[in-house]
Amino acid sequence: MEIHNLSLLNWELVGTKPHYWRLWEQMDEMRIKHPENAPVSARMPGSVQQSLLDAGIIPDWNVGTNYRDIEWIENRHWIYFTDIPDNLFDTNRKAILSCKGLDGDGEVWLNGQKAGEFNNTHLDYRFDISPFLKTSGNRLALVFFCPERYQGQVYWTSKTHLNKPRFYFNWDWCPRIIQTGIYDDICIEISDAVEIEQLYSYTDVDIETKTGKLQLKAAFSAKTSNETIQICLKDTDEVCILNKTYPAENFSSSVDIEIPSILLWEPNGVGNQPLYTLSYSLISEQGEEIQTITRRLGFRSIKWLRCENAHPEADPWILNVNGKSVFMQGVNWTPIRTMFADVTREMYREWLLKYKNMGANILRVWGGATLEKACFYELCDEMGLIVWQEFPLSSSGICNTPPDDAESVELMAQIVESYIRRRHYHASLIAWSGGNELYDKENTQPLDFSHPLLAKAKEVCKKLDMHHRIMPTSPSGPTIYYNPELNGKGIQWDVHGPWWLPFEPTDSDFSNIRAYWESSDALFHSEAGVPGASSVELIERYRGNYPTLPVSVENPIWGQFSWWIEADKFELEMGHTPKNISEYVEWQQNRQTKGLAIAIEAAKNRFPACGGFIIWMGHDCFPCTANTSIFDYEGNAKPVVAEIEKIWKRKV
Repeated sequence: MEIHNLSLLNWELVGTKPHYWRLWEQMDEMRIKHPENAPVSARMPGSVQQSLLDAGIIPDWNVGTNYRDIEWIENRHWIYFTDIPDNLFDTNRKAILSCKGLDGDGEVWLNGQKAGEFNNTHLDYRFDISPFLKTSGNRLALVFFCPERYQGQVYWTSKTHLNKPRFYFNWDWCPRIIQTGIYDDICIEISDAVEIEQLYSYTDVDIETKTGKLQLKAAFSAKTSNETIQICLKDTDEVCILNKTYPAENFSSSVDIEIPSILLWEPNGVGNQPLYTLSYSLISEQGEEIQTITRRLGFRSIKWLRCENAHPEADPWILNVNGKSVFMQGVNWTPIRTMFADVTREMYREWLLKYKNMGANILRVWGGATLEKACFYELCDEMGLIVWQEFPLSSSGICNTPPDDAESVELMAQIVESYIRRRHYHASLIAWSGGNELYDKENTQPLDFSHPLLAKAKEVCKKLDMHHRIMPTSPSGPTIYYNPELNGKGIQWDVHGPWWLPFEPTDSDFSNIRAYWESSDALFHSEAGVPGASSVELIERYRGNYPTLPVSVENPIWGQFSWWIEADKFELEMGHTPKNISEYVEWQQNRQTKGLAIAIEAAKNRFPACGGFIIWMGHDCFPCTANTSIFDYEGNAKPVVAEIEKIWKRKV
């Protein structure tokens, strides 16, 4: 198989009024004669918004309230065009357009003909474009339609369509900025009659003998006959330690292979992260290589154990890796940028290193977004950052119960299958979750797998991936929020909250807040935080034409994230309104530093009665004046980071 990266080609972006591109035979010629927005050079991968910003057409949406001035983009259709070099094709072989990330609904056109449709950000797509190819002069277009009008934070989960990341439509840390574009790899695959369509590769290890276990299963595009599979596993020095050949047909069921003297992959702070390179090659009857899939694998044993003194029916919340129980400490991960199409591998590395270096070992990839790019998981493998991956469902405030109609349930099955197929083999992955904060209709209890949509997610996981835990939602168990009044009842398993100081401090040592957290009997805290302002410098840089004061809902740069305004508490404690922005920033950052450090330390001190604490949240994707993040929009650490690092790096 030949793979040609289309990101390397020259792309242009054109905007039209909805469906105007269908008129006047414009797509017959693959040229827009009546554009609403004339062609501009387009980044690939990249967002429509970034290309327009680069061309000087729109302002920087991160400054002030400029995001309000770019909402018109949602009301256009956007078309990406590129000319494909003639030497990419062989008309005697199949040509597949592989799209790893198309953010929106739309159509694929080639040489004046519609070649396919797409309608879901969370899925990857493969289009057979062979019937539409010419011997020369091939021109490709991807058309993006207008997005859904609204699926934001305050909404009905039961009405969501599972087709776009929810946070786009506004959240308490992000205004309405709805990305459109191509956010991941796009390529053309030139293949033969038989190819590997799917490869599932799972690893485990026998701790006592240090014997690695590799399980492989594959699906092919056509029935295999005399083709074979050649497997090579290279160690960290690129030495092939396993070289075996099997009939391809053997992989219609699982093939189990043992590798002696394997090096163990361990979480950050526990040990090293040796990664082996697997080459899985399809060989023709004539001995020619048809296709090779290459992956980096880590060998580790994952078990989930009951917390000390937990209720006998409670879920297990102690993560045991290679026979060692690990306190899970880390952050809830949200996209680095609202336009995550424009996030590069270098940015991922920079942000992930911040968490690795401060001692984190787990990232919960939040269900209000989508599957991250492949390089995110590759880097987590390298850095020992465990990944808890949620499917794209989230709470909505008004109603937090997912849809249960047949169409939504089937779509969820497709998304779960796609997530598993693309990411299951990463050493860093330890669990799947149905989504974020999914509750019964009364909002009194987290959902379990009796809900039809979550039941379907579990069914697909059990079919394709028996090696990773799946949880119905976060939080999970009998209760939603941590509540000291419920201590001692054995019903606080995985809980959320609070996201503020639980009450005002009674002294400079926050003694009452320390008592609050030290009394907890929750088995796991998967979301909790304390708001802290961004630096004065960042607020000044992104405030636009607005003043830094007052800190109030009347001031747009504060009002857009009004959840995190604490000016009333400042005045209560200090006896006056903030005299300047520096005074308020220092005050709120001090509250975050003390309050969050107390909560994390109390949870870690209870280990193994408590399995972990995940901060809400890690970083900002928009320059918030204040938020519960511990890193601001530019990746600068708030003062709380230094205190958390001391706690995280302390051994238990």
